[in-house]
Amino acid sequence: MARDASFYSLTRPWALVMWAVLAAALATSIVSLGSAGTDADVLTAWMPVAVVALAAYAVWLTVVNARRAVRAAMPPETIVWVELGERALLIGADKRRSEIPYDEFQSIRAGRDAVLLKVRGASVVTAVPRPLFTDEDLATLRARIA
Repeated sequence: MARDASFYSLTRPWALVMWAVLAAALATSIVSLGSAGTDADVLTAWMPVAVVALAAYAVWLTVVNARRAVRAAMPPETIVWVELGERALLIGADKRRSEIPYDEFQSIRAGRDAVLLKVRGASVVTAVPRPLFTDEDLATLRARIA
């Protein structure tokens, strides 16, 4: 589930802008390194490494935060359930229960391990284990959210 949530986070519009800026910075630093030749100073020489390290750090941080969020919402050994009601999606984990009206969701994305429900007006997504939904449930959910 954390993998699906991480991929979702790393492909959001602002994340795509970040990737474009990092790619431009990498290309610029490589070009300037090539044009400086042997006269390149230390900063110019280390800039491509720094850009790649920054990109790797962004991926690592996103994955760590996704794993932490999934573990906090659904600790190991937690029984998670979901029910499609007439007007709301009911989600439960152990003794906690949430009833979220369908109009609170902006979109749905079904990954291999998780169904990600984007909350309207927030940067929050609700991750629910994919095995809890049948293909028919997903079609119904998509129709009610759209």
